[in-house]
This record gives sequence, C-alpha cells and structure tokens, in this order.
Amino acid sequence: MHDSGINQTLKLSNKANILSFDFGETKIGIAVGNQITKTSHPLKTIISTKKVERFKAIESLISDWSPGLIVIGLPLNEDGSESRLTILVKKFSDKIVNKFKIPTTLVDERYTSVEAESLLISSNGKYKKNDGAVDQVAAQIILESYFERKVNDIAWADTSYRENVWPTV
Repeated sequence: MHDSGINQTLKLSNKANILSFDFGETKIGIAVGNQITKTSHPLKTIISTKKVERFKAIESLISDWSPGLIVIGLPLNEDGSESRLTILVKKFSDKIVNKFKIPTTLVDERYTSVEAESLLISSNGKYKKNDGAVDQVAAQIILESYFERKVNDIAWADTSYRENVWPTV
C-alpha cells in the first residue's frame, strides 16, 4: 500500500503520533495526528460489531502508526451525565490500555458527529451517510479538541474518571 505524503510526514515522528477513536457499537471512526505539528486527518472507519475483528483492525493501525497516545471520544449526554455508551467507551479504553500498553485519554465528544456532518456537507455538498466518513471526521474533531485543550490547558472531559491512563507494567 502506498502512503500519501501526509502519512509519511506523520509517521516520521514515532511516538509523537496519536490515534483518535470515535467509538460506536457498529463503527469506530479513526483519525491520526501528530503531537509536534498539531495536525490531524481522518484515517479510516472500522465497520463491524465483532470485537475480534475490531481489535484486529486496531492492532494493525497501532502497528502501522506506533502511537504514543490514543484519544477516545467520551459520549456524554447533553447535560454532561453518563449514558450506556459512556460506560462502553470506558471499558473500550481500559481494553486498549491493557491489550496494547498505550496510554489513553478521554475527550468530551458531544456534538462531534453533528459538526462532522456539517463539515462534510459544506465541503462536498453531500455525502453517503453509511460510508464511515462522518465517523472519521468526528474522530478528527475529537483529536483537534484534544490539541486545543492541551494548548489552552483546559480540563479534559470527565477527569474524575481519568486524565491519562498509563498502562500497568
């Protein structure tokens, strides 16, 4: 597979790479970014309800990109309370840490899918709802939110649960 120039640039700074996930029960949108350049772009969408298939695809991405951090969108209700999906995301985050020994951080993802749809419509005029593009762009927005908050030193989503999760040795 031939990488575009942006992929090569992002891969150069090994542990500076970050993967971002917009977790869903059917689809996981993924974006990649770089902590040094503060750049990001949509990468791919994993479309599967089977955990084994999902983690095999994630393992391949981790092998390709060697991220130093994984940012995961934390789905909260409009009022900031947790939902069933919030609990699933926390379990997903724990599994990433335990399986791949890579730290994760959770970032409030409220309205990212709506923003992603709006961006796709404004750039293309239309998009296919089920092709996974919204999920990838939502993951990119989550990652950009992480960069922005890190620069502005604003508290991350749900820091009572975790700010950074480091793997146990």
